[in-house]
Amino acid sequence: MPVPWSPAWMSLSGCEPAGPPMLPAIAPLEPRPMDGSVYLLIPVHNRRAITLAGLESLHRNGDLDRYRVVVIDDGSTDGTGAVIAREFPQVTLLPGDGNLWWTGAIRLGMDYAMAQGAEYLIWLNDDCRLAPGTLGGLLGFCRDYPRAIVGAQGFEQDDPTRLSFGGKRKTWQGYRFLTLSPGQTMPCDLLSGNLVCLPRAVVDAIGYPDVVASPHYGGDSLYLLRAQRAGFQLYVDSHYVVTNQAAESQLCPSDWLMVPGDCWQLVRLAFNPYSGLSWRLWWRLNWLAYGPWGGVMFAKKYASLVPLTLLRLLPRTRRQQLFRPGQSASTPSTWENIDG
Repeated sequence: MPVPWSPAWMSLSGCEPAGPPMLPAIAPLEPRPMDGSVYLLIPVHNRRAITLAGLESLHRNGDLDRYRVVVIDDGSTDGTGAVIAREFPQVTLLPGDGNLWWTGAIRLGMDYAMAQGAEYLIWLNDDCRLAPGTLGGLLGFCRDYPRAIVGAQGFEQDDPTRLSFGGKRKTWQGYRFLTLSPGQTMPCDLLSGNLVCLPRAVVDAIGYPDVVASPHYGGDSLYLLRAQRAGFQLYVDSHYVVTNQAAESQLCPSDWLMVPGDCWQLVRLAFNPYSGLSWRLWWRLNWLAYGPWGGVMFAKKYASLVPLTLLRLLPRTRRQQLFRPGQSASTPSTWENIDG
């Protein structure tokens, strides 16, 4: 995205040096009154403290009063919606019943914004923390380049050297993160959906994210790949400091061998449509991005489930001794690359 629901899910592992040519620097927009053409869409579910901290950060930056902010509260039971309504009355709340997940929530927000006449839509995870001027800079770039979709590069709050989301470049082995130095804007082949600004023209051209094809994980990737095919160019920006709160999701484990559960856990996740390991999701992603070669990548990825499932017959402590020596049980690993 992504905490099981959170959309930080698509943090595809692997960091590579940047290669494409740079574009002119993004210049922040000057402070100005409410811009009713810009809608900031924030899907949330049962993360009240994180969500409220995110809104308070936007308030300090002046963004709550500068843009239309829409929180899609998908059936939170922790009082998130009530507190937002009381503390942030300028925020529009769209309720869900707990079954929207990321793609359904962001689609509901996009549909609402388009009906209100939005010219620009911004996807934002509630755990992202933005430097002042970040949103204005992304919007300025989209206004200067009408066929552009631009996203931010973000790092983990607890480890500012560790890239958490951003732009990716396409390789024959899958998508790999680009690592930009501060103050750059570059073309890329894919974006993480944590913070993305796109013009209304994208929705006019391709419609909304597909909640059936990708109800949660991968909803952003499939949508942006479709936008590329429709002639829009993706860019990633590093002019502004953006961080997020890293979280391990049981629906999209970073370490397939050590994920909690019995030996069949990976197989169950592969057949769970809401999982980041869903075979339906990865078949669509690989085929859309790579065509026939994507089938080879898909087969390689899921063939690895066989030996991993057999190895998971060993007790977890034994697996850790054999394959993760020196690593604590709570330390995440990127041993299994989910790119394919």
